[in-house]
Amino acid sequence: MSEKVNTTLFEDIVNNVITTTKKGIVITIPKTIKWENYKKELDAVADWSQAMNFKVSHKPKDLEPGNRVYLCYNNQIIGWQTFIGYYTGQFNCTTTGNDWKGVFIQRSGPFHYLETPIPCKGFRGFKYFDYVVE
Repeated sequence: MSEKVNTTLFEDIVNNVITTTKKGIVITIPKTIKWENYKKELDAVADWSQAMNFKVSHKPKDLEPGNRVYLCYNNQIIGWQTFIGYYTGQFNCTTTGNDWKGVFIQRSGPFHYLETPIPCKGFRGFKYFDYVVE
């Protein structure tokens, strides 16, 4: 199964290439976090044995386990991970050492790098992002 991101969504609709569109979200990792440290966390959850948490002010609408969470880093969407659920509570971040409390989206599994990163100015919280699966 090949995959396309919504950068060519209009063109794909016109050419009847799309079989499914799904809801996803984009989150931003602050530039203050070094990629090599963040990648260690990505590697630790690649086998689905652990989950990564990302604090949100509220649960994204219509986000279901199996949907994608895209990652914006250094003003580019660089890839995605699988959304596995929500966690409400407290934990200590192994990257920053900060204690966090609240509602979190959880991701796990391998990180899928995009062939071509998508320009995206960093932001707080999350943004909705439809993606296409052929």
